[in-house]
Amino acid sequence: MLLSEIHRNTKEKFDELKIQTSEIESRTIIKKILGLSDKDFIMDIKISLSNKESEYLSKVILQRLSGKPLSRIFGSKEFFSMKFDINEFVLDPRPESEILVEKTLDLIQENNLKSILEFGVGSGCIIAAILSNSIGTKAVGIDISEKAIMTAKSNLIKNGIKNFDLIVGDWGSSLDRSFDIIVSNPPYIKSNDIKNLDKNVKDHDPLISLDGGCDGLDCFRVIANQGAHLIKDEGYILVEIGHDQTKGVEKIFENNDFLLINKVKDYSKLDRVLIFVKKKIKK
Repeated sequence: MLLSEIHRNTKEKFDELKIQTSEIESRTIIKKILGLSDKDFIMDIKISLSNKESEYLSKVILQRLSGKPLSRIFGSKEFFSMKFDINEFVLDPRPESEILVEKTLDLIQENNLKSILEFGVGSGCIIAAILSNSIGTKAVGIDISEKAIMTAKSNLIKNGIKNFDLIVGDWGSSLDRSFDIIVSNPPYIKSNDIKNLDKNVKDHDPLISLDGGCDGLDCFRVIANQGAHLIKDEGYILVEIGHDQTKGVEKIFENNDFLLINKVKDYSKLDRVLIFVKKKIKK
C-alpha cells in the first residue's frame, strides 16, 4: 500500500468529524507510529503494515476521534521548538502562550532584566522557553500542584535548562524577595463556561488549570495583589488573558497601582497578553 493511501484514509476519518487540522494530524500520527519522515511522504513510498502497527494506528485514530488530543495520546507537546512531556496534572501547552514568551524575551533584552517569577508553572514550558533564550537570567516557578512541579522539573532538566528554582506553593505567599518580571498564564475560564469547552480541553486539561472562578478573574486579583509586593519598581507583569477580559483585568491591576502599557494580540487578532508596570507615584 502506498503511503498516500494510508494518509488519505486516516485524514478522511478526521474530516468526517470536522477536525480542522486533519492533514497535519494524520501525517503526525503516521510519522510517529511508523517512524517515517517528511521525505517519505514526498517520495510516497510503499508501506507494508505489520499487525502490531496496524492495531496501534487504529487505536490512536479511535482515541483521537473520541476527542483526545494528540499531545495526550503520545504524552508530549512541542512548544517554542522544545519538547515537553505532559500528563493529567498539567495544561497542554498552547501556541498562543508563545506570544507571552516572546514579549517577555523582548523586555529582558531591552532592559537587561535578570530575575523572573512565574505563577502556575505547569509543564514548565514557559519558564523553559524564557531561560533557554536569554543570557544570565534566573527564574522561580510556583505551582500549587506538587505533581505539576515534578513534571516541570523533569522537563526543564531534559531540555538542559539551568538557573531555576521550583516551589510548591499557594501563589507567592512564601516569597520574601522581588523580581524584574512576573509572568503567568493563569486559569481564566468562568466556572460555568467550562462545561461548554471543547472535549479535548474539558476532558483532558486539569480543572485547576482552567477554572478562574465565577467571573474568570479570580487569579488576576491574586497576581495583582501579590505582584504589588513582589515586583521591583521598574519591573513588569505579563499575563495571558481570555479574549474578552482586557477591561476587567486592566481594572483589577489599576486598583493595585499598576498601569497597562501594552496589549498584545494573538493570531486571531484578539487581545492575548497584557503588560503592566507600577504606577509612578508623584511626590
